[in-house]
Amino acid sequence: QLLGNQDQIKVELEKLKKTYDLQQQKLEERVITMGKELQEAKGAIGDTQHKLAEQSAVLLTSQSQLQEVEAENSRLQLRLKELNEEYRSRLAQYIKDVADYMDSKSSNVMGPSKAPADHAPMKHFVDSMLKDIRASYKSREEQLAGAARGYKKRMKNLVKKHENLLIAYGLQREQIRSLGSSAVDCGPAELHFSITDPELLTNTTRELNRLREDKAKLEMQLHELQKVVAGLSVGVKLGVVGRLDEEGWAQVRKQLREFAHTTQEDLEQERSQLLTRAIVAEEQVSELQEYIDKHLAR
Repeated sequence: QLLGNQDQIKVELEKLKKTYDLQQQKLEERVITMGKELQEAKGAIGDTQHKLAEQSAVLLTSQSQLQEVEAENSRLQLRLKELNEEYRSRLAQYIKDVADYMDSKSSNVMGPSKAPADHAPMKHFVDSMLKDIRASYKSREEQLAGAARGYKKRMKNLVKKHENLLIAYGLQREQIRSLGSSAVDCGPAELHFSITDPELLTNTTRELNRLREDKAKLEMQLHELQKVVAGLSVGVKLGVVGRLDEEGWAQVRKQLREFAHTTQEDLEQERSQLLTRAIVAEEQVSELQEYIDKHLAR
């Protein structure tokens, strides 16, 4: 029966071959289409990166100009304060001179029989007026100083909240990375959202930024290693490198995960210690500042 059905078997084989060729052709066309789409996507990404680089350059230039303008503004404000002080002192002296002159003229007109208590009514009036002006200036200065202290405290609280958010963000990224899916985007590193304003940076914050920078470098190295491992895996599947069992690749991936996890644990432990020291130091500074504000203001 097998020998008698060879023609039928050949026909079936031809049908299967044609079906296979058709599917292979469709698959090749699909691969070509996906390749074109990939090239278009890469081109769009390149254009976006180019625009982002241009915007970053403009942003850096604007930040530099802003710092220069802020420095110039601070210098002008200091100069304005000095001129105001000089103007106030000169104005007070002019008023005193005018009061003395008016009192001397009035005493000469009224004669020596005038009572001594009434010799200088203008001077008393000017002294009272200057005293009220000084009191109002002092009250305003104390009000502005209190507002400045409140602003600094609010900025410190915002910086603390920002650090807590960065810590939570880092933990969330690590949880996503621990899932082992390379297709999930974990978002930019914590260093991308770190505070760079020199006035808000403390020694602890600078150390944390340095640790975040080291962590970002390690993540980049780990990403490059994962790319190499993925390339080797593709090469093994295509028969370029040779055969390697799944247990070997699982062991390599396990070692990479253990290395990344150990490094991350060390960095997180060091960061938590630095944060604890920073909180204690900030509490001591707050207590000292409060003591200075209350007891040493005069």
